Amino acid sequence: MLRIETRRLVVRGIGSENKTKRDEKKVDTPRARSRFGGFIATLILITATVGGGVLANTRPALAAVLFPQCPPVGIDTGCAVLIQFNADGSRVTLYDPSQLPFDGVEDTLVGVQNNSSSAVSSLALSGAGIFGFDSDGLCAPHPPTPTPAGCPYGPTGYEGRGSSTSVASTAPGGGDSFTITNVNNGTVHFSPAIPSGGSAYFSLEGTTASISVATKVIVNPPAQTLPVGSTVCVTATVTDQAGMPMPGVTVKFTVVGVGTGDTGISGSKVTGTNGTTPPFCYLSQSRLPGTSDAITAQAQTSTGTGPTGVGTVVFVLPVSTPGCEIKITGGGWITATNGDKSTFGGNAKIDGSNNVSGEETYQDHGPASPMDVKSIDILVIVCDPPDFTSAEIFGTATVDGSGSFDFHISVQDLNKTTTSPDTYWITVSNGYDSGRHPLEGGNIDIHQSL
Repeated sequence: MLRIETRRLVVRGIGSENKTKRDEKKVDTPRARSRFGGFIATLILITATVGGGVLANTRPALAAVLFPQCPPVGIDTGCAVLIQFNADGSRVTLYDPSQLPFDGVEDTLVGVQNNSSSAVSSLALSGAGIFGFDSDGLCAPHPPTPTPAGCPYGPTGYEGRGSSTSVASTAPGGGDSFTITNVNNGTVHFSPAIPSGGSAYFSLEGTTASISVATKVIVNPPAQTLPVGSTVCVTATVTDQAGMPMPGVTVKFTVVGVGTGDTGISGSKVTGTNGTTPPFCYLSQSRLPGTSDAITAQAQTSTGTGPTGVGTVVFVLPVSTPGCEIKITGGGWITATNGDKSTFGGNAKIDGSNNVSGEETYQDHGPASPMDVKSIDILVIVCDPPDFTSAEIFGTATVDGSGSFDFHISVQDLNKTTTSPDTYWITVSNGYDSGRHPLEGGNIDIHQSL
């Protein structure tokens, strides 16, 4: 059993012997004063235990650096923020409360640790003013530490070293770069990509609290009930670790159907200023009541494994069309998708008081799937006005004389207005599906009897 224990350690500083005078930026924030003038820092220690035995302590001693993925810069000894890609592909943002803005005012050191199996080539971030770069950055002089080896890595001075070399190395190598949408939104690009087990670092404007990383996706509506064959629409809202909406995030929608035929439908949308995507819509191929779809919305990262949310839709019977009447005459038959000759017949109608009546029969003569379907009840009849060239019949039936199965018959009366043949299609909840095929005998007549 894994148990996580959190303990707080209060450490008192020694006064202001190491104050650094800044010419351009005055250090006078409560956070900065705590760093320079007798600080009281609260360190969070997390200990993991298995079966009562201590495995590790993430901060074994006060002098240890929680996140050494970043080099010492200014008054910081490591990363103030670590964005970690976990082995399962999930992502978490960690903070070291002892690391203040490295310039004593607002600049933050950010590290990325890739513990996933895929390389990380870019990272989209948003936050209040975090890309509002001024004249400093991690490669500007920040006493008391020297400028990091290898600086500068890019034109802004905020770029850091890529993961292929040590943070202390002076050897030439890749670094990172920025694509800035505006002062609040942008993307960090890593060159080369951060391999599995690798890390990188860079700097941003703003305190650690202003750096946003997608941590939650909510699908709206979370649950729906719709008639079979409906158009389904959902949106997704992406929020950061503080619960604030995140604009500019690409969200991929993926559908998995249970008995609907919708599995594999997918698409992508980008969140707007309110953190919500435009609607993602698709026409469901569901044909039977009680079937369902699960719609997963995933915030996209360079590994494609950001946070996810799920919405569901359950399909039910539609509403009947008053006055709809369907007749099959002349010994209807088709060649089903399985290659079998199949015959069918019946009639169904609904009067002005919504009373449904009728009966339907269908026989697959084999050899692939011999089957005899006879209706028990006709439940719903739907016609497509105004020309009434197509109709749907829903009901329950026996199969080979036993049981009770849902069925859905779709018919088209095309020779009413064209020279095309009529069509027939039956789906049964035992898994049988004839497919839609033209009649090779018989006739279908659809009309309104009111």
